[in-house]
Amino acid sequence: MGDESGKLARPLLLAGIGVVLLAVAIGLNVLLLNREEAAKTTPESAGPVIPPPAELAEPVPPPSPVQKAADQPGQDAPEFDVVRINPKGDAVMAGRAQPGATVVIRDRDTLLGEVIADGRGEWVFLPDQPLPPGSRELILESTAPNGTKTSSRNAVVMVVPEPGHDIAGREGESGPLVVQVPRDGQGPSKVLQAPSKGVEGPRGLAIDSLDYNDRGQLHIGGRAKPREIVHLYLDKTFLGRAISDGKGRWTLTPDHMIEPGVYSLRADAVDDAGKVLARIATPFSHAEPLAAEPGEAFIVVQPGHSLWRLAHKTYGSGFDFTVIFDANKEQIRNPDLIYPGQVFALPVPPPTR
Repeated sequence: MGDESGKLARPLLLAGIGVVLLAVAIGLNVLLLNREEAAKTTPESAGPVIPPPAELAEPVPPPSPVQKAADQPGQDAPEFDVVRINPKGDAVMAGRAQPGATVVIRDRDTLLGEVIADGRGEWVFLPDQPLPPGSRELILESTAPNGTKTSSRNAVVMVVPEPGHDIAGREGESGPLVVQVPRDGQGPSKVLQAPSKGVEGPRGLAIDSLDYNDRGQLHIGGRAKPREIVHLYLDKTFLGRAISDGKGRWTLTPDHMIEPGVYSLRADAVDDAGKVLARIATPFSHAEPLAAEPGEAFIVVQPGHSLWRLAHKTYGSGFDFTVIFDANKEQIRNPDLIYPGQVFALPVPPPTR
């Protein structure tokens, strides 16, 4: 893999209330509106409220590119489909590769194990020993029967807390966090396992994660009903629309760049006529850039009342951040309470050159 194995251009920052690396975090605060409140709500208002479906009728926002979530990724490179780990470090990993290929699983430069993909290109790996607490970055390398070598387009960032502590190192309990991120820094991350169970809005509408880099580029991901239209707003600005895939997953990469600060992010599930069927809204904070020595690679987890943030610094790149949202009905009304407290760093060994 050469330099590529050390180049996960996507520092992650996860923020979350009660439990989440960056991974389940800020609460999708869901409030029902009565008829009077619905009449006062416009598509541009960013309040964290959910009007009753039958009473919402909003005009369709100005035309913008529609982004559809892909149902099936490419089949050439090895990829993770499932990565699960319990607080004791017992893990199971599964994914796809070319049929008959030898798949090597690495934690950066440390070999975890290898398996052979079956005739359908599926593989499963169970580590012999529990993985110790800490943070790690998992990548895949495969060798096809004809000798062709390829590596995974995505990496999996995993944080396993110490016993009696959460994923940021504070006293308390937290499950592990597992997030899949593109190694080239382009595109949204995907939460494979969150430290705690999140909350969905009506009709299963949810914002799962928000990625941004130090240039202010956004990638937003979430869930809705399959093949449903989702409109996204940042404060009073319409960001764009997405269409969920066959499994209900949607992503959006708007052209809109953002500066550091606190924002309100809103998602509306709408029908073909633009009528709002469900709404969720939540605040989030765009972090200031972190300071780091050139060539330094590490993962930072920062706790907050409302969410977790994860930042991942890799060689030759700036910081990328991932915010994972979870429930917090108390704090969601007060965005000033996001991100108080200490920043905890979880070192990652640099790759061997």
